Amino acid sequence: MSTFIHPLRALVLLALVIVPLLPMNAAPVEAATSRSSYAEYLSERIASRSSSYSSSRERYSSAIQKAIRKLDDDEVKDLPIPILLGLSRSQIRSDFGDPRGGGDRTHEGQDLIAPRGAYIASPTDAVVTRTGDGPSSGIYVYTANPGGETFAYMHLDAIADGVKAGTVLKAGDLIGYVGDTGNAKGGMTHLHFEIRDGRTPTDPYPRLTKEFTIEQRINVLKQVLEELLEKQKDND
Repeated sequence: MSTFIHPLRALVLLALVIVPLLPMNAAPVEAATSRSSYAEYLSERIASRSSSYSSSRERYSSAIQKAIRKLDDDEVKDLPIPILLGLSRSQIRSDFGDPRGGGDRTHEGQDLIAPRGAYIASPTDAVVTRTGDGPSSGIYVYTANPGGETFAYMHLDAIADGVKAGTVLKAGDLIGYVGDTGNAKGGMTHLHFEIRDGRTPTDPYPRLTKEFTIEQRINVLKQVLEELLEKQKDND
């Protein structure tokens, strides 16, 4: 069997070795690929799917219900921060319950400040229940999670390829990319992350106790880099 490795494939393999060793405050976009190629790649993804985002309030299909029933009955108490790279717990300030809208309402989630395009990954096994683009939430993803909880991810720049209602996720699977859509436009890019027990929001901060493993990070980076390789092939 030939042992020749295409130069571009060799570059990918090298990246998979180097990236997990970078400081955790390194920008995820720079860790995965060059800023210019990633920007072009992400803008194409957003443009190609911008018309496909829809907000569905219909009851879950039987297939989605079946997938949800396979989730564990017990909630996951200790969660990895849903930003794959570039954010540690020491950099997070609890803001659940903070006043919003001039004091008219309170903050019902945890804001996770990260660079535009930073990778958002599911902290637990989950089932995507709906995706959409709202005037306040911006581009969002909702998931059903163990213990009957619902997780919400808001203000995304884009949703990852293949993530839609009914998608079954494993812990560490890519959900989307940090942005400033919705009422976060023009502000600091961040992920608004919510945990709900039924309709009641609960504070995510005490449960964000760890980070994704190197293996989980590598799996996501492989997915993104393989997509870039396919794009390169199409352009050759």
